This record gives sequence, structure tokens and C-alpha cells, in this order.
Amino acid sequence: MSLIKRIGVIYGTFVAANYLSNHVLFPNKKLDYGFFNRIIGREVNTEWWGTRTAHIITIGLPLAIADHLSIDMWNKVLLPRMKYPVGTKLSIIHTPGPYLFHIVAFAFTGIMTYVAWDAYANPYHKDRMKAVTSKIYPELQGCQSMYMLPLTSRIVEYMSGKPCPHGTLLGLIPPTAAFITVKGFGMKWPWNENLTPFERKLNNE
Repeated sequence: MSLIKRIGVIYGTFVAANYLSNHVLFPNKKLDYGFFNRIIGREVNTEWWGTRTAHIITIGLPLAIADHLSIDMWNKVLLPRMKYPVGTKLSIIHTPGPYLFHIVAFAFTGIMTYVAWDAYANPYHKDRMKAVTSKIYPELQGCQSMYMLPLTSRIVEYMSGKPCPHGTLLGLIPPTAAFITVKGFGMKWPWNENLTPFERKLNNE
């Protein structure tokens, strides 16, 4: 599969996983989906910026690009230079060290790319530099939980008796779990404290 197609498949997976993770992190809470609020009968505060929809749709792209560019870099450049046997592919089984570094590094790179873009383009940010720097440590803290991703994948494969590639329903489970842990460990506890002021209004809090 070409790089563009692989990025497209994983982008769709990340969009779905990000959306599903919100239902676990904020069960029974009304969230702000911007212009989609009209469809589900909720008040609209802003159409796009600062909404869950903006996050879901936008962050998946830098994550998908960072993921597959990193995979190709490891497979084509780094693993051969590290003297792995010819044809060795990046995986938790054959290259555990590089793989674990990859999943944390690509996640942090993709997330901070989104954060930087939002800080630059979102007109509601008053201090754009603070919008970036305030996210560095929380996101790095959350990305450490990416180490759970291969474990989740193996559990799903063991219990289902079949592989769980991206683009399938089974393949949606590990990335959804990853979004839950990365976002969860990067947020304040309890998670409901991370609702926006408008979302608190929607929930009469």
C-alpha cells in the first residue's frame, strides 16, 4: 500500500478512535462539537475553533503523517544502520526497542504539531506561545502511556483469534485505548474538570 493510502487509512482510524475516546473520558457528558451541535440539538458557541470537532478532525492528520513517515524512516534507514537483518520491519516482536521509541516519538510529534497549528491559527488564543508551552509537559506525560499500545493489540488479537489491522473494527480498539490513556494521563484528574466553560454550561454545572 502506498504511503498516501496508508496515511488515509490511519487518519480515518485516528478520527474514529479520538471520537470514541471522548465517550469513555466524559461518560454522559454533553460535549461541544461546534457546528455539529445543531445536528444533535445543542447550542452552538463557536463553529470550529476550540471545539471537540476541530480537535478530532485536525489532530488525526499530523498523527497519521508522523506515524507512517517514522515507520518508513525506521524500516528504510535506521534499522539497516543499526545492523538489523535485511528485511526486518519495525514491530514490537522483532524490534522492541526502536518500536517503543517510535510510538512515543510519533505521538508526541503529531500532537505538538497540532498544538502549534492551533496556537497559530486559532483566533481565540490570547497568548499563542503559552498555548504551546503549556501543553509540552502534559502531552509528554500522556504519550508515555503509548507503551500500552502493543499490549492492547496483542490482547485483542489473542481474544479474537485474528489480527487487528487499521481500517477494521478490531483495529479500532487499540488506538481508541491509546487515545483514552494519552488524553487521560495528560489531563487533570478528575477528567470532568477538563470540560470547557461552554461544556459546563451545556451540562448545567
